[in-house]
This record gives sequence, structure tokens and C-alpha cells, in this order.
Amino acid sequence: MNDVTARPIAERVRTVLARGASGTVEAGILRRPLRSARVRDDGVVVLVVDVSGMSREVGDGARMAAVGASATVEIPDAVCTGRCRKSAPRPSFALDGRHVARPEGCDDDCSVVRGIVTLSGIVTASSDARRRHLVAADGGPMGAGGDLGSIRLNELQPLEITYLGAEGVDMVSRTDLAAAAVDPIGVDEQVWLRRIGADDGFAARLVLRSGRQIAGTDPRVIGIDGHGLDLAVDASGGGFRDIIRVPFSQVCRDTESLRHELALLGA
Repeated sequence: MNDVTARPIAERVRTVLARGASGTVEAGILRRPLRSARVRDDGVVVLVVDVSGMSREVGDGARMAAVGASATVEIPDAVCTGRCRKSAPRPSFALDGRHVARPEGCDDDCSVVRGIVTLSGIVTASSDARRRHLVAADGGPMGAGGDLGSIRLNELQPLEITYLGAEGVDMVSRTDLAAAAVDPIGVDEQVWLRRIGADDGFAARLVLRSGRQIAGTDPRVIGIDGHGLDLAVDASGGGFRDIIRVPFSQVCRDTESLRHELALLGA
């Protein structure tokens, strides 16, 4: 596959998790929101699960991802390219992380979904429910409105790790996932896509430099990692999409090297 998912699949999965990935956790008949997931060096995945609305006094330990229970985690490999913000009258997220109502949401013209990471395994450790609170800049409380519900920390011993993409399903072993490197540029991919998207002519210049015509098309950058950019050249009226991979002259591992590569491409 000629895009950011062409990297070793274990590296792709670990990078998606390192973003502070959000998704869902399913244990038995219950499904709860996942706030983040992190892979430890021993292959165990630490989950932050939203258990707001569940009783902490009665039955919570047995009802959601208790120790010894099986659990399945689904995390979409998706990013917002920032197009939705150009028409938005206000920020796309409130201070407390809630989505803000807006006339035009993040639709197919803005979001890019490449695949779904699925982790299935056994819960080996679980914390008590903990309250979430917003904290003011001075370190003090923000009042009753700062209460954001409850979370639990769970440790998941993955037995099966898969990545479902356009080319099919890839299996990843726990040892490969633990040994895989994290792409620091891929972790901040959404931030970089929004910055690049602020320059409306950047993608068009890259497409022209590749020798293709842009008449009747709507080019945009839809992916970036430490190795290069992905350009999508869509027909303005729909009907076809061409993906162009633009490699960097060197592997970027930090902000300065990436800024240098973008400056070279935009010159």
C-alpha cells in the first residue's frame, strides 16, 4: 500500500495507540468509551476506560472489565485534516473534551479513516473507579461544572491483535507490538495535517510538481509520517481518487527535521 500504512504494521498499531487513542471497550454485554491506551514494553496494554454513570459502590467491579474477564478493544485509525474547522464558527472541541455542536461536522471531506485496531485479551489488573475533574490554571478546582465523571485503569494481556485496513486484516503478535518503534510524527499527525491544511495551495503545488494536472480536482494532504506525505487528488464532482506518496529526503524523527522537509517541499 503506497501510503502511511505501508510502514510495518506493528509500528502502525503502536503509533495509533500512542496518540492517546479513543475507541470502545467491550466486556460481556457492556460497551464503554475508551479514553486512551498505552503499550508497555512487556506487551501489556494499559487502558483508561470511562465508567461514568456506573455505580462505584455496588457491582462495578464485576460489571466492567474485572480481573480475569475477557475484553475487546476497538480503536479507529482516524484523523481530522482540519477542513471542518475552516467553516466552523467556533472550536471543534470544548475545554472539557466534549464535541461542540456545529452546522458542519467532520465528514468524509475532512476525516480520514485508514483502518481499525482490535485488541482482544484478558484483564490482568483493574483499579477502582476514579473521579475526573477539570483543574484551573492556578491548580484550584473549577467548581461543580468541572466534574467529568469516572474512569478506571485496566491492564489487558492481549491474546489477539489485528489491524483491519483496505488491503485486509493483518495479525500482530504481542512481542512484535512491544518491540515496535513509535513514529513521533505519526503520533502528532492530526496536528501537522491541520497546520499543512492552513496553506490552501500547498497540496496543489506538490501535485503539479509530480507532473499531474489539477484542473477539475481537489488535491489535499491526507497523511503524514516520518517518511513522507500522502496526497489525495479527488475529482471535484466525485468519481475517482488518486493517492500520491511524496517521500522525504530523510527520515524525520523530530519537529525540526520535519519543518525542514516541509520547507523544501513548499519552496
